[in-house]
Amino acid sequence: MQELLERLSKRDLITEVNMGKGLRTAAVAGMMGAASLVGLHTKVSEPPEQSVKTSKPISTEVQLNKVTDAPSGSETFIDINKIIHIESTGDSNAVSPKGATGLMQVMSKTWDEMVQKMGKDWDYSEAKDPVKNKAVGTYYMNVEIPRLLKYYKIEDTVENRLAAYNWGIGNLRHNEWQNAPQETINYIKKYKHE
Repeated sequence: MQELLERLSKRDLITEVNMGKGLRTAAVAGMMGAASLVGLHTKVSEPPEQSVKTSKPISTEVQLNKVTDAPSGSETFIDINKIIHIESTGDSNAVSPKGATGLMQVMSKTWDEMVQKMGKDWDYSEAKDPVKNKAVGTYYMNVEIPRLLKYYKIEDTVENRLAAYNWGIGNLRHNEWQNAPQETINYIKKYKHE
């Protein structure tokens, strides 16, 4: 674990942020948008964790003032602040008609899966907490989506990450853009013009 933290630190993914109970070190990365879990995606089985180098959850002690957005070991960069603007216009109390919550409009299933992978015990009732929501979203975007793209042999590009976030990795995997909904195309255009 120490070796992982040292490697992440060298990549500027370690951030110190105040949680109110003192400083803790945080290695934070990406998440899934609401649309990818609201009926637009094909259910796919979870790929084995073997592509992840450790079987233990990655340490993500979030310190609640700043979250680093840079992905680990990738040249693909997603501006999390743009995602927040697109998803919730910065309203941490936003709730979609389908139940996606917070800054990054996280669905409860996504929250639970990412929080478990992060090694946290955060409940979905905390999804409106702006820092926790951003941490879960950033973890999904910068760790889980790249892992899934790699597993399914899909190129890790900005467009593919955004499509996986908005449309769902299953749809992207099975359709390879052939049947991408206009919502996803507009989502990517909006991101690029933010």
